[in-house]
Amino acid sequence: MPTHFRGKSLIVPLVISGLGVMTVATAQTTSSPFAKKTKKQAWETEDSVPSAPAAPSSIAPSSSSYSDVEIFDEPLTVTPSTNSLQDTARNQIESSSYNYQPKTESTYGSKTYGSKTYGSEELAGSAPAASDSGAYYPGREKGQYEYQAPTAQNYAPRQAATPLSAAPQARKPRNKWLDKFGLGGIKLAAQGFMKIGGAFVDRAGEDEKDFDFVAHGRLELEASAITDGGMEYGVNLELREDYDRYRRGFGGRVGDCPPGVAGCNGTLVAGVPTGLRGHTSQFYSSGPSNATETQVALESAHLFLRTAYGDVTAGRDDGAAYLFSLGAPSLMIVNASNSAVDYTGLDSVKTVNDASGFSEKITYTTPRLLGDKIGVGVQLGASYAFNARACGVDYCVRKNSKDESGTLAPDLKDVMEVGLSLDRKFDNGLKVEATATYATAKNEIVLAGFDDLQAWNTGLEISLGDWTAGGSYLQSNNALSDGDYTAYDAGITWKPSAYGFTASYGHANDKNVDLKSDQFVFGVMREFERFSLGTGVQYIERTTPLATGNIISSQKEKATAVFIEGGFKF
Repeated sequence: MPTHFRGKSLIVPLVISGLGVMTVATAQTTSSPFAKKTKKQAWETEDSVPSAPAAPSSIAPSSSSYSDVEIFDEPLTVTPSTNSLQDTARNQIESSSYNYQPKTESTYGSKTYGSKTYGSEELAGSAPAASDSGAYYPGREKGQYEYQAPTAQNYAPRQAATPLSAAPQARKPRNKWLDKFGLGGIKLAAQGFMKIGGAFVDRAGEDEKDFDFVAHGRLELEASAITDGGMEYGVNLELREDYDRYRRGFGGRVGDCPPGVAGCNGTLVAGVPTGLRGHTSQFYSSGPSNATETQVALESAHLFLRTAYGDVTAGRDDGAAYLFSLGAPSLMIVNASNSAVDYTGLDSVKTVNDASGFSEKITYTTPRLLGDKIGVGVQLGASYAFNARACGVDYCVRKNSKDESGTLAPDLKDVMEVGLSLDRKFDNGLKVEATATYATAKNEIVLAGFDDLQAWNTGLEISLGDWTAGGSYLQSNNALSDGDYTAYDAGITWKPSAYGFTASYGHANDKNVDLKSDQFVFGVMREFERFSLGTGVQYIERTTPLATGNIISSQKEKATAVFIEGGFKF
């Protein structure tokens, strides 16, 4: 998942992100789509230190003075845990190597759903083989399950002289039920980022150049626990706030093409010509603009259950088609496609398949499969949403009765989404990933001009050393009978050090509003430990319809923005 600033008004974005929970259970060589790297779970802190054994009554002190801790002549023995599943898991987890990658800062950017590499190096060395009696738990840091010897702090200090035969004070037993379900220690985590940019914008047909601000931020909160059986579960919350002067997220009004004019797309509602708004693009060409400068939304509020058999989420979250979508790689907050913010107000390209947005849904994703057998990692995902209604920053779908654009949009129910990912890492370091997604939904509006939703997306990303190149393609019927939206992009990044270079191109064609767009972004950035600083150029050229009486013509819109941006993460 941007925030914008214009003129004298400067808006600082709020951002929250997720309280997340994860589950793990049986053998698996790489982590699942939503798995997150955790340093030390709260449930490990006390049970990893065994209780002190009772002191034998025959042992005499080494001196006449007493210290706060009993000293024994015989060596201390530790009774191993009786939970064979946790013991086996702890030994295997020490060599886990999965690195969690947080959500990208681009609104429509590809979300990380697991390791992007599958080759001989990973398969032979990264993850240990699972034993028959236990489970491999991905996403843990080495060393967190290592045995810790008892220390003086494990024993109650002597308050007064005690008989030599007295044993150290026994520690109060823990609640076994709390430990069993991981509730003895719940881990809380928070992270987020904020990016702010400013640009001089030159728009064709305007004498003066504008200076515009944008801002984009997120804050994620997570609460999680892990059971004795190895399942991790919890809650995820994410808040996003953007300032974007020129659009209501992605989409909005383009051109001027009233539905009563021949050649302008529309339908009759009680005998009145009404304009249509596509579901995927959200563009329309008549009625008032729905642009809003400041937008705040809770875009994640769901429960997690993560196991080695796969991950399940329930609640407000992105669907499987979105999670498995790829887009052109970029290092900047602004991109030629799937951009989080837009200085020009002409951005028209997105290639991710966000059929249900972040509406309430159930999602399941498998672990990576077959990597050790065929040399190619395979991962699948599926989700179901009751409807596509949700209104956030870049995705806003409401009931038509509550919409103020003056147009009629599809009313989608029973949204089904699937995603597929294939990846491979070669011995020379070349990494290749390919994805495909499909989404379908039933349209409840029975009027001319509407249809059930059909949308699909493909993506390819190749990286070697410091170079990454990729592209993607999206085809959607917009849930309209004659209003297809098609978009594709390509991009490349080079990041040999803290400095990086990026270039990308995107194209879109929306038949519903007779829009065609081409856009480019070039940028250079510098990363510091928690900060980043970059500069670049954004250029967009598009054609939109213009009605003069009963005559429809095309008008050309151009804009160039020279920008500088900075950001920090926390």
